[in-house]
Amino acid sequence: MLRPCLAAALVLAALPLHAQTNLIPNPSFSDPAPLKSYRVDFQYQDWYKKNVTYLSQGEIGGKKCAVISLPPGIAGNEGGKIETALVPAEPGATYRVEVSAYLPDFSAKIHCECYAVDPRTDLVRADEESKGVRVTIARMPAMNGLPALVQIYRAQLPDPAKGNKWSKVEREFTLPMDWKAAGKTVKPAYLTIKAYTYEATMGAGKAYFTDFKLFKIKGPAPGSVPKQGGAGGVYDNKPQ
Repeated sequence: MLRPCLAAALVLAALPLHAQTNLIPNPSFSDPAPLKSYRVDFQYQDWYKKNVTYLSQGEIGGKKCAVISLPPGIAGNEGGKIETALVPAEPGATYRVEVSAYLPDFSAKIHCECYAVDPRTDLVRADEESKGVRVTIARMPAMNGLPALVQIYRAQLPDPAKGNKWSKVEREFTLPMDWKAAGKTVKPAYLTIKAYTYEATMGAGKAYFTDFKLFKIKGPAPGSVPKQGGAGGVYDNKPQ
């Protein structure tokens, strides 16, 4: 007889994707509160001090969505972004991520990023590789009841198509069981989906994103042994 946990895992794996649980709250912006559960204000990051002023909620092509409206000079410089809520991650698990984009003016990159609890207590990396570089983009300071977090893994999705229509992109990825940060072993703790828009232009424009979906499709393989990485984590830029 199968143990209850193994039986449950087999049932979950057998479920069609649409029957599995989307881990992202408010994925299609149906909540009455605009942009509820999304992270748009990044005062702790050098490049995104004004990002919150570019974000709003709207509707286009029959879908409710997040709207990133960039004024002149921003798309070709820092760009704009939106990130989902942080959701718990399971080390070694396999996930499937989906996002839809409507891009009449700008290009976009979409990542699913994994964070671990940062073993460092300051904002400057002490490891040899970074030579004292201040941590900004890849680190979140302690806030909202969570400790400081450091990015250890990033899965990049295929680039969504530009144009006046919705384009869905998706991929699967498997998290490491653990990783190295500042010489210490850390474990994946949280996942977030990030949609970032940019273009080599000085002009203004808009980008739209919706249907943020993240499914855990398989638990860690028994006896999984991860490939250890350095303090900077692994950045997977190969769309699959």
